[in-house]
Amino acid sequence: MANWNFDATQYKEQDFQIIPAGDHRVRIEDVIERKFNSGNEGYEITLSVNGYNSKLWFYIVLDASNVERTNQRLGEFFNSFGITNTAMGTGKQWIGSVGAVRVKHEEYNNSTTAKVAYCINKSRQDKLPAWKTPINGTAPVSSNEFTPIDTPSDLPFEV
Repeated sequence: MANWNFDATQYKEQDFQIIPAGDHRVRIEDVIERKFNSGNEGYEITLSVNGYNSKLWFYIVLDASNVERTNQRLGEFFNSFGITNTAMGTGKQWIGSVGAVRVKHEEYNNSTTAKVAYCINKSRQDKLPAWKTPINGTAPVSSNEFTPIDTPSDLPFEV
């Protein structure tokens, strides 16, 4: 087991609310390459939601048996987040991109969960509020710009 000294002063209770169904401005916080149960490779994308502490996850499965559907999903994702460099790589280059998604609710283990239904086309995002970056997970700031994330220099991969 790892040797760790827990510091209780660095813990604060958080209130994670379910994201309401509907359209939301989101920001890509992390991208992880993964292999899915189907055997296909792809990406698990962590999204921060404008005005909420909770996160959403969006999955892109690279399905070689359905190239057209995979390219459609990729195109919708790239369009929504304004990603023009479509080279896949690790996906880490997408972190910080702001787009929008439609959230739906589903029942899972007798509990309501929020899921990404689809990415919203860039041309249909005008009515959504601009992205506001929370300061330390508290109230949003008034700027439309996002705060860059400091990347640790000791990561075992390139970002």
